[in-house]
Amino acid sequence: MKFIRLATVAALSTTIFAGGVHAFAEETEESKEVRNTTTEGKITFTPGNDDAIVDPGPDGPDVEIPVITDPDGNNKGPLTITTVPTMNFGSQIISTTDETYNMVAERQQLTGTTGDENKVPYVSMAQVDDTRGTNEGWILNVSLTEFEALNTNNNILKGAHISLHDPLIRYSIEDSALSPDAHANGLKLMPNESSVAVMTAAPEKGAGKSTVEWGDHADLAKQIEDGAEVVENTSIKLFVPGTTAKDAVTYTSTLTWELELTPSNDEG
Repeated sequence: MKFIRLATVAALSTTIFAGGVHAFAEETEESKEVRNTTTEGKITFTPGNDDAIVDPGPDGPDVEIPVITDPDGNNKGPLTITTVPTMNFGSQIISTTDETYNMVAERQQLTGTTGDENKVPYVSMAQVDDTRGTNEGWILNVSLTEFEALNTNNNILKGAHISLHDPLIRYSIEDSALSPDAHANGLKLMPNESSVAVMTAAPEKGAGKSTVEWGDHADLAKQIEDGAEVVENTSIKLFVPGTTAKDAVTYTSTLTWELELTPSNDEG
């Protein structure tokens, strides 16, 4: 079973970020300045079965937390989204009681390696680069569609919503007074409602590389050391009411991430 050494976690600086953008918009031939992008949320329900087995993934040698910087070097431009998470809540047995499911931890490639066998559980992040030099500020918003399945009787996972907990800001500039702000703990993403801010840079703040991080490296490492079949990120959760009808299918949702400029103080 893989074990993540915590010594590397302590060495992480505010310039070390990880993640993976899975879709892009507003691309130009010269660069990819991303102001609007989407990722997927999903959960799979299965019939009750005490014999169900979850694949824990490949075993391997001890590994260190990967140092992954600038996850997609093709994302350029003065104000751009460089990283946003995909949210997979795994395979769950159908329940008739209220349930809260932790997200399956995303995996990142160990530096200098290739292949899925060299990917390890990692925290999830949303990252913004601001090199405009105007100090205008910005807001990173996210919205959520319904969790939906096609060609099934109960095609909407009614009442399901995502919540984000214990956000941590990492900032590339040494002056912490210029750092953006994270969302409040327990922020809810409600399907088909207005977008909500996950990271906000007021005017005069947010220049450079800013990341809001969900998850705890030490917790992920302990789960692996304890032999967890599925490593979970407890900072991103999906609530599903017990009264919601569920079919044995995969329900998917679209998360839309958008950057907007911070309104100036003199706008009314």
